[in-house]
Amino acid sequence: MKKIVALFLAVIMLLSSAALAEGMTAGTYQASAQGYHGSIVLKVTVDADKITGIEVVEQSETEGIGAAALPMLVEAVLANQTIGVDAVTGATITSDGFKAAMKDALTQAGADMDKMTAAAEKNELKEETLDTDIVVVGAGAAGLTAALTAAQQGCSVILLEKTGMIGGASATAGAGTIATGSRWQQEDGYEDSPEKLVEDMMANGHQKNDRATVELFSRIIGPSFDWLVSDEGAAVPYVRPETAKRYYSGEGRGAGVVKNLGEKFTAAGGTLMTGTPAKELVVKDGAVCGVVAQSADTRYTISAKAVILASGGYGANRDLLPQDVNFDNYVYAGHAGAQGDAIAMTKELNADLINMEMVNMQPIAIKLPSGNGQGVGGGPSFEYNGVFMVNQDGVRFCNEKGKAWDTVQAMKGNKAQYLIMDQAGFEALNAATSRVYSAEDVQKWTADDYTGDPVYKKEETLQELASKVNLPYEAVSSAAQAFNQAYAAGEADAFGRKLNAPLSEEGPYYALRVYVRYYATLGGLHINDNMQVLTTAQEAIPGLYAAGEVVGGLEGDIYMTATLFGWAVASGHTAGQIAAEAIAE
Repeated sequence: MKKIVALFLAVIMLLSSAALAEGMTAGTYQASAQGYHGSIVLKVTVDADKITGIEVVEQSETEGIGAAALPMLVEAVLANQTIGVDAVTGATITSDGFKAAMKDALTQAGADMDKMTAAAEKNELKEETLDTDIVVVGAGAAGLTAALTAAQQGCSVILLEKTGMIGGASATAGAGTIATGSRWQQEDGYEDSPEKLVEDMMANGHQKNDRATVELFSRIIGPSFDWLVSDEGAAVPYVRPETAKRYYSGEGRGAGVVKNLGEKFTAAGGTLMTGTPAKELVVKDGAVCGVVAQSADTRYTISAKAVILASGGYGANRDLLPQDVNFDNYVYAGHAGAQGDAIAMTKELNADLINMEMVNMQPIAIKLPSGNGQGVGGGPSFEYNGVFMVNQDGVRFCNEKGKAWDTVQAMKGNKAQYLIMDQAGFEALNAATSRVYSAEDVQKWTADDYTGDPVYKKEETLQELASKVNLPYEAVSSAAQAFNQAYAAGEADAFGRKLNAPLSEEGPYYALRVYVRYYATLGGLHINDNMQVLTTAQEAIPGLYAAGEVVGGLEGDIYMTATLFGWAVASGHTAGQIAAEAIAE
Protein backbone atom coordinates (compact mmCIF):
# COMPACT_ATOMS: atom_id res chain seq x y z
CA MET A 1 0.00 0.00 0.00
CA LYS A 2 2.83 2.38 0.93
CA LYS A 3 4.48 1.70 -2.44
CA ILE A 4 1.24 2.47 -4.24
CA VAL A 5 0.83 5.75 -2.35
CA ALA A 6 4.46 6.68 -2.97
CA LEU A 7 4.07 5.89 -6.63
CA PHE A 8 0.86 7.92 -6.76
CA LEU A 9 2.56 10.90 -5.11
CA ALA A 10 5.50 10.64 -7.47
CA VAL A 11 3.17 10.71 -10.45
CA ILE A 12 1.34 13.75 -9.02
CA MET A 13 4.64 15.55 -8.46
CA LEU A 14 5.81 14.68 -11.98
CA LEU A 15 2.58 15.98 -13.49
CA SER A 16 2.76 19.13 -11.36
CA SER A 17 6.34 19.84 -12.39
CA ALA A 18 5.40 19.24 -16.02
CA ALA A 19 2.51 21.67 -15.68
CA LEU A 20 4.79 24.23 -14.10
CA ALA A 21 7.34 23.73 -16.84
CA GLU A 22 4.71 24.74 -19.40
CA GLY A 23 4.32 28.17 -17.81
CA MET A 24 6.72 31.08 -17.59
CA THR A 25 8.45 32.26 -14.45
CA ALA A 26 6.63 35.46 -13.53
CA GLY A 27 8.80 38.56 -13.48
CA THR A 28 10.40 41.26 -15.59
CA TYR A 29 13.22 40.45 -17.98
CA GLN A 30 15.51 42.85 -19.82
CA ALA A 31 17.03 42.12 -23.21
CA SER A 32 18.49 44.03 -26.14
CA ALA A 33 19.17 43.53 -29.83
CA GLN A 34 20.52 45.54 -32.74
CA GLY A 35 18.04 47.86 -34.45
CA TYR A 36 18.53 50.22 -37.39
CA HIS A 37 20.78 52.77 -35.66
CA GLY A 38 21.66 51.14 -32.35
CA SER A 39 20.46 48.82 -29.61
CA ILE A 40 16.79 48.32 -28.82
CA VAL A 41 16.47 47.59 -25.10
CA LEU A 42 13.23 46.10 -23.76
CA LYS A 43 11.82 45.21 -20.36
CA VAL A 44 9.30 42.41 -20.76
CA THR A 45 6.95 41.50 -17.91
CA VAL A 46 5.22 38.11 -17.82
CA ASP A 47 3.11 35.98 -15.56
CA ALA A 48 2.86 32.22 -15.83
CA ASP A 49 0.56 32.34 -18.83
CA LYS A 50 1.09 35.51 -20.84
CA ILE A 51 3.07 38.63 -21.63
CA THR A 52 1.61 41.39 -19.48
CA GLY A 53 3.81 44.35 -20.40
CA ILE A 54 6.53 45.51 -22.78
CA GLU A 55 8.55 48.67 -22.09
CA VAL A 56 10.97 50.12 -24.63
CA VAL A 57 13.73 51.25 -22.29
CA GLU A 58 16.19 52.48 -24.88
CA GLN A 59 16.20 53.01 -28.64
CA SER A 60 17.82 55.29 -31.20
CA GLU A 61 15.68 54.41 -34.21
CA THR A 62 14.79 56.93 -36.89
CA GLU A 63 12.16 59.40 -35.74
CA GLY A 64 8.92 58.89 -37.62
CA ILE A 65 9.96 55.46 -38.93
CA GLY A 66 11.60 52.94 -36.60
CA ALA A 67 10.72 54.95 -33.49
CA ALA A 68 7.09 55.08 -34.63
CA ALA A 69 7.07 51.34 -35.42
CA LEU A 70 8.04 50.23 -31.91
CA PRO A 71 4.71 51.12 -30.21
CA MET A 72 2.89 49.30 -33.04
CA LEU A 73 5.00 46.20 -32.45
CA VAL A 74 4.38 46.34 -28.70
CA GLU A 75 0.63 46.54 -29.29
CA ALA A 76 0.66 43.70 -31.83
CA VAL A 77 2.65 41.32 -29.60
CA LEU A 78 0.51 42.02 -26.54
CA ALA A 79 -2.69 41.52 -28.55
CA ASN A 80 -1.57 38.27 -30.19
CA GLN A 81 0.65 36.89 -27.40
CA THR A 82 3.31 35.91 -29.92
CA ILE A 83 6.27 37.58 -31.53
CA GLY A 84 5.24 35.96 -34.80
CA VAL A 85 3.51 39.16 -35.89
CA ASP A 86 4.16 40.93 -39.19
CA ALA A 87 7.06 43.36 -39.38
CA VAL A 88 5.99 46.99 -39.72
CA THR A 89 6.33 47.79 -43.41
CA GLY A 90 9.05 50.37 -43.93
CA ALA A 91 10.70 49.51 -40.61
CA THR A 92 11.82 45.91 -41.18
CA ILE A 93 15.21 46.24 -39.47
CA THR A 94 13.64 47.84 -36.41
CA SER A 95 11.00 45.09 -36.38
CA ASP A 96 13.65 42.37 -36.55
CA GLY A 97 15.61 43.96 -33.71
CA PHE A 98 12.49 44.25 -31.56
CA LYS A 99 11.60 40.61 -32.16
CA ALA A 100 15.14 39.45 -31.36
CA ALA A 101 15.07 41.31 -28.03
CA MET A 102 11.62 39.87 -27.27
CA LYS A 103 12.86 36.36 -28.03
CA ASP A 104 15.79 36.79 -25.65
CA ALA A 105 13.55 38.09 -22.84
CA LEU A 106 10.98 35.32 -23.27
CA THR A 107 13.71 32.68 -23.37
CA GLN A 108 14.95 34.03 -20.02
CA ALA A 109 11.39 33.66 -18.70
CA GLY A 110 11.28 30.01 -19.71
CA ALA A 111 8.53 30.49 -22.28
CA ASP A 112 7.45 27.86 -24.76
CA MET A 113 9.24 29.43 -27.72
CA ASP A 114 7.38 27.35 -30.30
CA LYS A 115 4.20 28.94 -29.01
CA MET A 116 5.69 32.39 -28.59
CA THR A 117 7.12 32.51 -32.13
CA ALA A 118 4.13 30.98 -33.90
CA ALA A 119 2.66 33.13 -36.65
CA ALA A 120 -0.21 35.29 -35.45
CA GLU A 121 -3.56 34.02 -36.67
CA LYS A 122 -5.02 35.83 -39.66
CA ASN A 123 -8.69 35.91 -40.48
CA GLU A 124 -10.06 35.67 -43.98
CA LEU A 125 -10.03 39.05 -45.71
CA LYS A 126 -13.23 41.05 -45.55
CA GLU A 127 -14.41 42.92 -48.63
CA GLU A 128 -15.39 46.57 -48.38
CA THR A 129 -16.36 49.20 -50.94
CA LEU A 130 -15.61 52.89 -50.34
CA ASP A 131 -16.42 56.00 -52.33
CA THR A 132 -14.53 59.30 -52.31
CA ASP A 133 -13.63 62.24 -54.52
CA ILE A 134 -9.85 61.72 -54.50
CA VAL A 135 -7.53 58.90 -53.48
CA VAL A 136 -3.92 59.79 -52.75
CA VAL A 137 -1.43 56.90 -52.70
CA GLY A 138 1.49 57.47 -50.34
CA ALA A 139 1.69 59.62 -47.19
CA GLY A 140 5.10 61.23 -47.59
CA ALA A 141 5.45 65.00 -47.94
CA ALA A 142 4.06 64.97 -51.50
CA GLY A 143 1.06 62.80 -50.69
CA LEU A 144 0.24 64.65 -47.47
CA THR A 145 0.48 67.99 -49.25
CA ALA A 146 -1.75 66.80 -52.11
CA ALA A 147 -4.30 65.30 -49.73
CA LEU A 148 -4.45 68.38 -47.48
CA THR A 149 -4.75 70.73 -50.45
CA ALA A 150 -7.64 68.74 -51.95
CA ALA A 151 -9.37 68.50 -48.57
CA GLN A 152 -9.11 72.26 -48.15
CA GLN A 153 -10.79 72.61 -51.55
CA GLY A 154 -13.82 70.78 -50.16
CA CYS A 155 -13.07 67.33 -51.60
CA SER A 156 -13.51 64.08 -49.73
CA VAL A 157 -10.05 62.50 -49.66
CA ILE A 158 -8.73 59.07 -48.70
CA LEU A 159 -4.97 58.94 -48.13
CA LEU A 160 -3.46 55.46 -48.35
CA GLU A 161 -0.11 54.61 -46.75
CA LYS A 162 1.33 51.11 -47.05
CA THR A 163 3.50 51.37 -43.94
CA GLY A 164 2.28 51.75 -40.41
CA MET A 165 3.27 55.41 -40.17
CA ILE A 166 3.17 58.54 -42.29
CA GLY A 167 6.24 60.29 -43.67
CA GLY A 168 8.01 57.85 -45.96
CA ALA A 169 11.42 59.11 -47.09
CA SER A 170 10.37 62.64 -46.13
CA ALA A 171 10.41 61.73 -42.43
CA THR A 172 14.20 61.38 -42.52
CA ALA A 173 14.86 64.37 -44.77
CA GLY A 174 16.31 67.64 -43.59
CA ALA A 175 13.24 69.48 -44.97
CA GLY A 176 15.29 72.18 -46.65
CA THR A 177 12.73 73.65 -49.07
CA ILE A 178 13.73 75.94 -51.91
CA ALA A 179 11.47 78.99 -52.03
CA THR A 180 12.13 80.74 -55.35
CA GLY A 181 9.47 83.36 -56.00
CA SER A 182 7.93 83.12 -52.53
CA ARG A 183 6.81 86.06 -50.39
CA TRP A 184 9.38 85.20 -47.73
CA GLN A 185 12.20 85.27 -50.22
CA GLN A 186 11.06 88.61 -51.62
CA GLU A 187 10.56 90.13 -48.17
CA ASP A 188 13.98 88.89 -47.06
CA GLY A 189 15.61 90.53 -50.07
CA TYR A 190 17.02 87.39 -51.65
CA GLU A 191 17.57 87.87 -55.37
CA ASP A 192 16.26 84.90 -57.27
CA SER A 193 13.98 84.10 -60.19
CA PRO A 194 12.25 81.11 -61.80
CA GLU A 195 14.50 81.53 -64.82
CA LYS A 196 17.65 81.39 -62.68
CA LEU A 197 16.36 78.33 -60.84
CA VAL A 198 15.78 76.51 -64.13
CA GLU A 199 19.29 77.16 -65.41
CA ASP A 200 20.90 76.33 -62.05
CA MET A 201 19.05 73.01 -61.86
CA MET A 202 19.83 72.12 -65.46
CA ALA A 203 23.53 72.85 -64.91
CA ASN A 204 23.58 70.93 -61.63
CA GLY A 205 21.94 67.92 -63.32
CA HIS A 206 24.40 68.09 -66.23
CA GLN A 207 21.55 68.95 -68.65
CA LYS A 208 20.02 65.51 -68.13
CA ASN A 209 16.91 66.94 -66.48
CA ASP A 210 13.55 67.05 -68.25
CA ARG A 211 13.46 70.81 -68.89
CA ALA A 212 9.65 70.95 -69.04
CA THR A 213 9.41 69.46 -65.53
CA VAL A 214 12.07 71.85 -64.21
CA GLU A 215 10.26 74.83 -65.73
CA LEU A 216 6.99 73.63 -64.17
CA PHE A 217 8.71 73.40 -60.78
CA SER A 218 10.16 76.90 -61.11
CA ARG A 219 6.66 78.32 -61.67
CA ILE A 220 4.85 76.49 -58.87
CA ILE A 221 7.35 76.42 -56.00
CA GLY A 222 6.85 80.07 -54.95
CA PRO A 223 3.05 79.95 -54.46
CA SER A 224 3.31 76.43 -53.04
CA PHE A 225 5.79 77.55 -50.39
CA ASP A 226 3.56 80.53 -49.59
CA TRP A 227 0.67 78.09 -48.99
CA LEU A 228 2.87 75.78 -46.90
CA VAL A 229 3.84 78.42 -44.33
CA SER A 230 0.81 80.75 -44.38
CA ASP A 231 -1.94 80.67 -41.77
CA GLU A 232 -4.57 80.39 -44.48
CA GLY A 233 -2.67 77.45 -46.01
CA ALA A 234 -0.94 74.58 -44.21
CA ALA A 235 0.63 76.79 -41.50
CA VAL A 236 3.61 74.42 -41.13
CA PRO A 237 6.30 75.96 -38.91
CA TYR A 238 9.47 76.84 -40.82
CA VAL A 239 12.67 78.53 -39.63
CA ARG A 240 13.22 82.01 -41.04
CA PRO A 241 16.87 82.92 -40.44
CA GLU A 242 18.17 86.47 -40.21
CA THR A 243 20.42 85.96 -43.21
CA ALA A 244 18.45 85.62 -46.44
CA LYS A 245 18.75 82.22 -48.14
CA ARG A 246 17.43 80.56 -51.23
CA TYR A 247 15.69 77.95 -49.11
CA TYR A 248 14.15 77.55 -45.66
CA SER A 249 14.08 74.54 -43.32
CA GLY A 250 11.09 73.05 -41.56
CA GLU A 251 11.05 72.98 -37.77
CA GLY A 252 11.80 69.47 -36.57
CA ARG A 253 13.23 68.59 -39.97
CA GLY A 254 11.21 66.27 -42.22
CA ALA A 255 9.63 64.41 -39.33
CA GLY A 256 8.26 67.68 -37.96
CA VAL A 257 6.87 68.78 -41.32
CA VAL A 258 5.05 65.53 -42.09
CA LYS A 259 3.66 65.37 -38.55
CA ASN A 260 2.16 68.84 -39.00
CA LEU A 261 0.77 68.02 -42.43
CA GLY A 262 -0.76 64.80 -41.16
CA GLU A 263 -2.49 66.49 -38.24
CA LYS A 264 -3.88 69.22 -40.47
CA PHE A 265 -5.13 66.70 -43.03
CA THR A 266 -7.16 64.73 -40.50
CA ALA A 267 -8.38 67.99 -38.90
CA ALA A 268 -9.61 69.04 -42.35
CA GLY A 269 -11.80 65.92 -42.49
CA GLY A 270 -9.51 63.69 -44.52
CA THR A 271 -9.37 59.92 -44.03
CA LEU A 272 -5.92 58.43 -43.38
CA MET A 273 -5.51 54.67 -43.80
CA THR A 274 -2.07 53.40 -42.73
CA GLY A 275 -0.94 49.83 -43.22
CA THR A 276 -3.10 49.78 -46.35
CA PRO A 277 -1.08 49.57 -49.57
CA ALA A 278 -2.70 50.29 -52.91
CA LYS A 279 -2.49 47.13 -55.00
CA GLU A 280 -3.88 48.18 -58.35
CA LEU A 281 -5.67 50.95 -60.20
CA VAL A 282 -9.31 50.66 -61.16
CA VAL A 283 -9.67 51.59 -64.83
CA LYS A 284 -12.88 52.02 -66.83
CA ASP A 285 -12.98 53.06 -70.49
CA GLY A 286 -9.34 54.14 -70.32
CA ALA A 287 -9.86 56.43 -67.30
CA VAL A 288 -8.60 55.78 -63.78
CA CYS A 289 -11.56 55.75 -61.40
CA GLY A 290 -10.22 54.32 -58.18
CA VAL A 291 -7.86 51.85 -56.54
CA VAL A 292 -7.88 48.45 -54.90
CA ALA A 293 -6.12 48.48 -51.53
CA GLN A 294 -5.60 45.94 -48.78
CA SER A 295 -5.08 46.19 -45.05
CA ALA A 296 -4.24 43.32 -42.72
CA ASP A 297 -7.86 42.17 -42.63
CA THR A 298 -9.75 43.96 -45.43
CA ARG A 299 -9.61 44.30 -49.19
CA TYR A 300 -10.97 47.69 -50.23
CA THR A 301 -12.34 48.68 -53.60
CA ILE A 302 -12.28 52.48 -53.55
CA SER A 303 -14.14 54.42 -56.22
CA ALA A 304 -12.77 57.91 -56.87
CA LYS A 305 -13.01 60.73 -59.38
CA ALA A 306 -9.23 61.17 -59.36
CA VAL A 307 -6.16 59.30 -58.13
CA ILE A 308 -2.87 61.00 -57.18
CA LEU A 309 0.18 58.74 -57.06
CA ALA A 310 2.76 59.88 -54.51
CA SER A 311 4.25 56.56 -53.45
CA GLY A 312 7.93 57.50 -53.66
CA GLY A 313 10.89 56.16 -55.59
CA TYR A 314 12.42 52.77 -56.30
CA GLY A 315 15.81 52.88 -54.54
CA ALA A 316 15.07 49.76 -52.47
CA ASN A 317 14.10 47.71 -55.53
CA ARG A 318 17.22 46.30 -57.21
CA ASP A 319 15.17 45.09 -60.18
CA LEU A 320 14.31 48.69 -61.11
CA LEU A 321 17.77 50.14 -60.51
CA PRO A 322 20.16 50.40 -63.47
CA GLN A 323 21.61 46.97 -64.11
CA ASP A 324 24.99 48.21 -65.30
CA VAL A 325 25.89 49.57 -61.85
CA ASN A 326 27.17 47.32 -59.05
CA PHE A 327 25.25 48.75 -56.12
CA ASP A 328 27.03 46.33 -53.79
CA ASN A 329 29.91 48.84 -53.87
CA TYR A 330 27.71 51.49 -52.24
CA VAL A 331 25.40 51.72 -49.24
CA TYR A 332 21.66 52.30 -49.45
CA ALA A 333 20.50 55.19 -47.27
CA GLY A 334 16.92 55.45 -48.47
CA HIS A 335 13.53 54.30 -47.29
CA ALA A 336 12.86 50.56 -47.23
CA GLY A 337 9.43 51.16 -48.73
CA ALA A 338 10.85 52.74 -51.91
CA GLN A 339 9.87 49.80 -54.12
CA GLY A 340 8.52 51.62 -57.17
CA ASP A 341 4.88 50.83 -56.42
CA ALA A 342 3.48 53.43 -58.82
CA ILE A 343 5.61 52.10 -61.66
CA ALA A 344 4.14 48.64 -61.19
CA MET A 345 0.59 49.96 -60.94
CA THR A 346 0.83 51.99 -64.15
CA LYS A 347 2.53 49.37 -66.29
CA GLU A 348 -0.72 48.14 -67.85
CA LEU A 349 -1.60 51.73 -68.76
CA ASN A 350 1.58 52.03 -70.83
CA ALA A 351 2.77 54.93 -68.69
CA ASP A 352 5.87 56.73 -69.94
CA LEU A 353 8.99 56.43 -67.79
CA ILE A 354 11.92 58.82 -68.03
CA ASN A 355 15.45 58.91 -66.54
CA MET A 356 15.06 55.51 -64.90
CA GLU A 357 18.85 55.08 -65.03
CA MET A 358 19.37 58.13 -62.80
CA VAL A 359 20.02 57.46 -59.10
CA ASN A 360 21.06 60.16 -56.66
CA MET A 361 24.45 59.40 -55.12
CA GLN A 362 26.11 61.44 -52.41
CA PRO A 363 29.54 61.20 -50.77
CA ILE A 364 30.78 60.36 -47.30
CA ALA A 365 28.44 57.91 -45.59
CA ILE A 366 29.01 55.22 -42.99
CA LYS A 367 27.58 51.73 -42.93
CA LEU A 368 25.43 51.37 -39.83
CA PRO A 369 25.33 48.14 -37.78
CA SER A 370 22.12 47.30 -39.66
CA GLY A 371 24.02 47.39 -42.98
CA ASN A 372 22.21 50.52 -44.17
CA GLY A 373 24.01 53.70 -45.07
CA GLN A 374 23.90 57.06 -43.33
CA GLY A 375 25.47 60.32 -44.42
CA VAL A 376 27.80 61.84 -41.84
CA GLY A 377 29.11 65.28 -41.09
CA GLY A 378 26.56 67.13 -43.19
CA GLY A 379 28.14 66.07 -46.49
CA PRO A 380 30.58 68.16 -48.51
CA SER A 381 29.42 71.44 -46.91
CA PHE A 382 30.70 70.29 -43.50
CA GLU A 383 33.57 72.35 -42.13
CA TYR A 384 36.12 69.58 -41.62
CA ASN A 385 38.62 70.39 -38.89
CA GLY A 386 41.85 68.47 -39.25
CA VAL A 387 40.11 65.74 -41.25
CA PHE A 388 41.03 64.31 -44.63
CA MET A 389 40.13 61.23 -46.66
CA VAL A 390 42.42 58.55 -48.05
CA ASN A 391 41.81 55.51 -50.23
CA GLN A 392 42.75 51.87 -49.64
CA ASP A 393 46.36 52.76 -50.49
CA GLY A 394 46.52 55.49 -47.86
CA VAL A 395 46.56 58.17 -50.56
CA ARG A 396 44.50 61.34 -50.38
CA PHE A 397 42.54 61.71 -53.62
CA CYS A 398 40.05 64.62 -53.59
CA ASN A 399 38.81 67.88 -52.08
CA GLU A 400 36.66 66.61 -49.23
CA LYS A 401 34.70 69.88 -49.28
CA GLY A 402 34.27 69.99 -53.04
CA LYS A 403 31.09 69.56 -55.04
CA ALA A 404 29.18 66.41 -54.21
CA TRP A 405 29.33 65.21 -57.81
CA ASP A 406 33.12 65.55 -57.99
CA THR A 407 33.64 63.81 -54.65
CA VAL A 408 31.36 60.93 -55.66
CA GLN A 409 33.22 60.42 -58.93
CA ALA A 410 36.55 60.39 -57.10
CA MET A 411 35.28 57.91 -54.50
CA LYS A 412 33.92 55.59 -57.20
CA GLY A 413 37.49 54.95 -58.33
CA ASN A 414 38.48 53.41 -55.00
CA LYS A 415 38.01 50.03 -53.40
CA ALA A 416 37.67 51.71 -50.01
CA GLN A 417 38.18 55.05 -48.31
CA TYR A 418 38.67 56.31 -44.77
CA LEU A 419 38.34 59.64 -42.98
CA ILE A 420 41.47 60.29 -40.93
CA MET A 421 40.80 62.54 -37.94
CA ASP A 422 42.44 64.02 -34.90
CA GLN A 423 40.47 64.58 -31.68
CA ALA A 424 39.11 67.98 -32.75
CA GLY A 425 37.99 66.63 -36.11
CA PHE A 426 36.44 63.59 -34.43
CA GLU A 427 34.43 65.80 -32.09
CA ALA A 428 33.32 68.12 -34.90
CA LEU A 429 32.20 65.21 -37.07
CA ASN A 430 30.20 63.57 -34.29
CA ALA A 431 28.63 66.87 -33.23
CA ALA A 432 27.43 67.43 -36.79
CA THR A 433 25.90 63.95 -36.88
CA SER A 434 24.58 63.79 -33.30
CA ARG A 435 20.98 63.55 -34.56
CA VAL A 436 21.87 60.26 -36.25
CA TYR A 437 23.81 58.40 -33.60
CA SER A 438 24.72 58.94 -29.97
CA ALA A 439 27.98 59.40 -28.11
CA GLU A 440 27.36 55.96 -26.61
CA ASP A 441 27.19 54.47 -30.09
CA VAL A 442 30.53 56.04 -31.00
CA GLN A 443 32.12 54.79 -27.79
CA LYS A 444 30.96 51.26 -28.61
CA TRP A 445 32.05 51.44 -32.25
CA THR A 446 35.56 52.69 -31.44
CA ALA A 447 36.18 50.10 -28.72
CA ASP A 448 39.06 47.68 -29.34
CA ASP A 449 36.80 44.62 -29.24
CA TYR A 450 34.16 45.96 -31.66
CA THR A 451 34.21 44.08 -34.97
CA GLY A 452 31.04 45.11 -36.82
CA ASP A 453 29.99 48.10 -38.89
CA PRO A 454 30.78 50.92 -38.95
CA VAL A 455 34.54 50.45 -39.11
CA TYR A 456 35.58 53.21 -36.70
CA LYS A 457 39.00 52.83 -35.07
CA LYS A 458 40.97 54.81 -32.51
CA GLU A 459 44.70 54.75 -31.69
CA GLU A 460 47.18 57.02 -29.96
CA THR A 461 49.58 57.17 -32.92
CA LEU A 462 49.01 57.51 -36.63
CA GLN A 463 51.17 54.46 -37.25
CA GLU A 464 49.11 52.26 -34.93
CA LEU A 465 45.92 53.56 -36.52
CA ALA A 466 47.11 52.79 -40.06
CA SER A 467 48.02 49.28 -39.00
CA LYS A 468 44.62 48.75 -37.42
CA VAL A 469 42.75 49.49 -40.66
CA ASN A 470 45.35 47.86 -42.94
CA LEU A 471 46.56 51.08 -44.56
CA PRO A 472 50.22 51.67 -45.54
CA TYR A 473 51.61 53.94 -42.81
CA GLU A 474 54.11 55.64 -45.10
CA ALA A 475 51.32 56.77 -47.44
CA VAL A 476 49.08 57.96 -44.61
CA SER A 477 51.96 59.80 -42.98
CA SER A 478 52.86 61.45 -46.29
CA ALA A 479 49.24 62.56 -46.77
CA ALA A 480 49.22 64.04 -43.26
CA GLN A 481 52.46 65.93 -43.84
CA ALA A 482 51.25 67.41 -47.12
CA PHE A 483 47.96 68.36 -45.47
CA ASN A 484 49.70 70.20 -42.64
CA GLN A 485 52.19 71.91 -44.96
CA ALA A 486 49.33 73.31 -47.04
CA TYR A 487 47.66 74.60 -43.87
CA ALA A 488 50.88 76.21 -42.64
CA ALA A 489 51.34 77.93 -46.02
CA GLY A 490 47.84 79.41 -45.74
CA GLU A 491 47.09 78.43 -49.31
CA ALA A 492 44.65 76.04 -50.94
CA ASP A 493 46.08 72.54 -51.05
CA ALA A 494 46.78 70.47 -54.17
CA PHE A 495 43.07 69.62 -54.43
CA GLY A 496 41.92 73.24 -54.16
CA ARG A 497 40.70 72.96 -50.58
CA LYS A 498 41.28 75.87 -48.21
CA LEU A 499 42.23 74.26 -44.90
CA ASN A 500 40.96 75.64 -41.61
CA ALA A 501 42.98 73.42 -39.25
CA PRO A 502 45.94 71.03 -39.37
CA LEU A 503 45.95 67.42 -38.30
CA SER A 504 47.19 67.54 -34.71
CA GLU A 505 50.72 66.42 -33.95
CA GLU A 506 49.35 64.58 -30.91
CA GLY A 507 46.92 61.68 -30.67
CA PRO A 508 44.49 60.17 -30.38
CA TYR A 509 43.67 59.65 -34.05
CA TYR A 510 40.61 58.07 -35.64
CA ALA A 511 39.86 56.28 -38.91
CA LEU A 512 36.29 55.91 -40.15
CA ARG A 513 35.50 53.89 -43.25
CA VAL A 514 33.13 55.81 -45.51
CA TYR A 515 31.19 55.02 -48.65
CA VAL A 516 29.23 56.53 -51.49
CA ARG A 517 25.56 56.33 -50.56
CA TYR A 518 22.49 56.20 -52.77
CA TYR A 519 18.89 56.85 -51.81
CA ALA A 520 16.57 59.04 -53.90
CA THR A 521 15.90 57.81 -57.41
CA LEU A 522 15.64 60.50 -60.07
CA GLY A 523 13.60 58.72 -62.73
CA GLY A 524 9.96 57.79 -62.84
CA LEU A 525 6.63 58.71 -64.36
CA HIS A 526 6.50 61.38 -67.05
CA ILE A 527 3.92 64.11 -66.36
CA ASN A 528 2.56 67.17 -68.13
CA ASP A 529 2.04 70.67 -66.74
CA ASN A 530 -1.28 69.56 -65.22
CA MET A 531 0.48 66.88 -63.16
CA GLN A 532 -1.20 64.18 -65.26
CA VAL A 533 0.63 60.94 -65.96
CA LEU A 534 1.51 60.52 -69.65
CA THR A 535 1.53 57.41 -71.79
CA THR A 536 4.42 56.56 -74.09
CA ALA A 537 2.33 58.26 -76.80
CA GLN A 538 2.51 61.44 -74.63
CA GLU A 539 -1.22 61.38 -73.98
CA ALA A 540 -2.60 62.19 -70.52
CA ILE A 541 -4.22 59.29 -68.66
CA PRO A 542 -7.63 60.59 -67.52
CA GLY A 543 -8.08 60.70 -63.77
CA LEU A 544 -4.45 59.95 -62.92
CA TYR A 545 -1.98 62.46 -61.42
CA ALA A 546 1.47 62.09 -59.85
CA ALA A 547 3.61 64.04 -57.37
CA GLY A 548 6.91 63.75 -55.53
CA GLU A 549 9.75 61.30 -56.15
CA VAL A 550 7.54 59.04 -58.27
CA VAL A 551 7.88 61.67 -61.03
CA GLY A 552 11.01 61.46 -63.17
CA GLY A 553 13.18 64.08 -64.80
CA LEU A 554 13.38 66.90 -62.28
CA GLU A 555 16.97 66.56 -61.14
CA GLY A 556 19.09 65.11 -63.94
CA ASP A 557 21.78 62.82 -62.54
CA ILE A 558 22.19 64.39 -59.07
CA TYR A 559 19.86 66.40 -56.91
CA MET A 560 20.28 70.08 -56.07
CA THR A 561 20.08 71.23 -52.46
CA ALA A 562 16.53 71.77 -51.15
CA THR A 563 14.86 70.91 -54.45
CA LEU A 564 13.68 67.36 -53.65
CA PHE A 565 11.69 68.43 -50.61
CA GLY A 566 10.66 71.55 -52.49
CA TRP A 567 9.36 69.39 -55.34
CA ALA A 568 7.41 67.20 -52.90
CA VAL A 569 5.63 70.28 -51.57
CA ALA A 570 5.15 72.03 -54.92
CA SER A 571 4.06 68.99 -56.92
CA GLY A 572 1.79 67.72 -54.15
CA HIS A 573 0.12 71.09 -53.66
CA THR A 574 -0.36 71.59 -57.39
CA ALA A 575 -1.66 68.06 -58.01
CA GLY A 576 -4.17 68.49 -55.17
CA GLN A 577 -5.33 71.80 -56.59
CA ILE A 578 -5.67 70.63 -60.18
CA ALA A 579 -7.42 67.37 -59.26
CA ALA A 580 -9.89 69.27 -57.07
CA GLU A 581 -10.55 71.80 -59.83
CA ALA A 582 -11.09 69.03 -62.38
CA ILE A 583 -13.67 67.40 -60.12
CA ALA A 584 -15.45 70.73 -59.60
CA GLU A 585 -15.78 71.18 -63.34
